[in-house]
Amino acid sequence: MDSIINELYYGNIRPVEQMGGLTAEAAAIMKRVHENEGRLEASLDEQEKELLHAIQNDRLEFACIIEEKRFREAFTLGARLMAEILTGGPQ
Repeated sequence: MDSIINELYYGNIRPVEQMGGLTAEAAAIMKRVHENEGRLEASLDEQEKELLHAIQNDRLEFACIIEEKRFREAFTLGARLMAEILTGGPQ
C-alpha cells in the first residue's frame, strides 16, 4: 500500500465519504428544512424563486468553504500533535 500522503493526493482516501450517515436528530432537521423550503418556494413567483435559489447556492458555497477550512485546521492540528508525540516535544 502507498503512503497515506500518496493515498490522499491521488484521491484514494476521501474523508468526507467516510463521515457516515446523519444522526436521527440531524436527519429530522434536514427533513424540516426541505419541507419548509418547498412550502416557501410554492408561494413564490419565478423571479423570487430565482432569488431564493441564488441565496441557497451562495449559502452552500459558503458552507463548503468553511468546512474545508475546518478540515485543514483540524488536519494541521492532528499533524502537529503527532509530531510532538513522535519527537517528545513541541514543534
